[in-house]
Parts: sequence; C-alpha cells; structure tokens
Amino acid sequence: MKKAFTLIELLVVIAIIAILAAILFPVFAQAREKARAISCTSNLKQMGLAIMQYQQDNDECFMWPQNTGTDQGWAGKVYPYNKSQALYRCPDDPTPGKAISYAMNIDLFPPFTQWNVWDKGAGTLARLNAPASTVLLFETQGTTADVTNMTEGDSPSGWGAHDDWCGGSTYSAYCSGKYATGYIGGYTNIDLITKGAGVHNGGANWLACDGHVKFLQGSAVSAGKPAASADAVEVHNTADNQAVAAGTGSLTQQSGAKVTLTFSPY
Repeated sequence: MKKAFTLIELLVVIAIIAILAAILFPVFAQAREKARAISCTSNLKQMGLAIMQYQQDNDECFMWPQNTGTDQGWAGKVYPYNKSQALYRCPDDPTPGKAISYAMNIDLFPPFTQWNVWDKGAGTLARLNAPASTVLLFETQGTTADVTNMTEGDSPSGWGAHDDWCGGSTYSAYCSGKYATGYIGGYTNIDLITKGAGVHNGGANWLACDGHVKFLQGSAVSAGKPAASADAVEVHNTADNQAVAAGTGSLTQQSGAKVTLTFSPY
C-alpha cells in the first residue's frame, strides 16, 4: 500500500510555510532597505571626497550651491571629480530621469546673510568653526538634472527650516525637490516626501564638511541660518527670518536638547 500525505497534513505544512513567510518577509524588506541606505552612504562618502578634491584645486573654496543659469552650482562643479551621474541618485529616490538626491547646505556660502552678493572666494574651509559638526549635503527627492550639463538643471540647496525648501533665497526658482530627511530640528513647515520621517527607516544620511557621513533622524540636526557665534543656542521659530541654527560649539536647540549636526558654519 502506497503512503501519501493526508489533506490535513498538507494544510498544516502550508500553514507553517505561510507563518514563516509572514515572519521572514519583513526581515527581508528591512535588510533590503538597509542595503539601500548603505549604498546611499557610499554615494555621499564619494561625493564628499570629490568635493574635497574640488576644494584642493580651488584654494579650499566651496562651490556656489545653486545653479542660476550662468553658474553650474555645486553638482555640476563636482562632476569632473567623480565622473558618475549614478552617484547623485539615492537607491530609494523614485524620481524619474536623472535624479539629484542630495542638496548642499546653503549656509556654507558667505556672506551668508547677503544673498545678492556673489563673493565666490569667501566660502572656504578656513571659515568653518567645526567641519565635523556642520552639514555639507543632505537627502532630497524630486529634483532632476544632467550633471554633465548643469546649465540645464538644478543644483539643490537649503537650510532646513523653511517651507520653501531652498531656504527662501533669491534663487528659489531653481529648487523643485522635497526634503527626504524628516522634519529637521522640529521645524514642521518644510516640504517633505513623507510627513515626519526620513527616507531610510525613519532617518537619512548626512554628509558633514569634514567628509564623514552620519545616519541621523532629522530631530538630531539643527536647522536655520548661521549662528552669530559658536556658542549660540538655536533660535527656533517658524517665522522664516528668525530661524537660526545652533552654533557648532553648543549644538543645542532652543529647548535645551543636544543635536549631532548643525547647518551653521560657526
């Protein structure tokens, strides 16, 4: 007599497989997302090295952050040093076409409060109080550009505390994306891809001015215009002209909470 599985036995096996799948699929999804976040970290690390090479060739100067039609902006200026359009796209960025998934901290470009003055020799590493504590690039989505011809696209930038995500500069027309960082430092009037959360399991990758990359939630970063001094506490106000980031020496929000990075160069 041939032995065979009974219907009950088959149903039990199927039920066990279904339970295991329900347990393992979220784990696989988290692992896949972790791999994407690591790939994004690698992109930013290589971008940081390319920016440092640019600075070595240009008297330690930062590039002008935004494309204005007459200037390439940071993305186009960095391209000759990394030679890869792919590095500008985070694997979690669904933007069609040639995406630019990263934006530059516009506060790095002096004279900081005078947006109509283009002193391209003023923004240098020497002016930074603590490069390891100052944001250089952060994650965004929704912007496209051909970095081999940046007069046709955007070089996105911002300071993290403004509903116009470019930080309210004169050149805001050149920024069309959204923050992928989650709310930064508690500012809830910025334009996000998702409400309240970063693109990578609630957080995002941040490139600091010394070249290191940190995975942080937006709440761990101080947003706004440059601080008056290194020991200044963040001025947290949703009014655009009163958003001032914490100084690099204090790294303290107005609430008293400590942050890891700040948009302020001082």
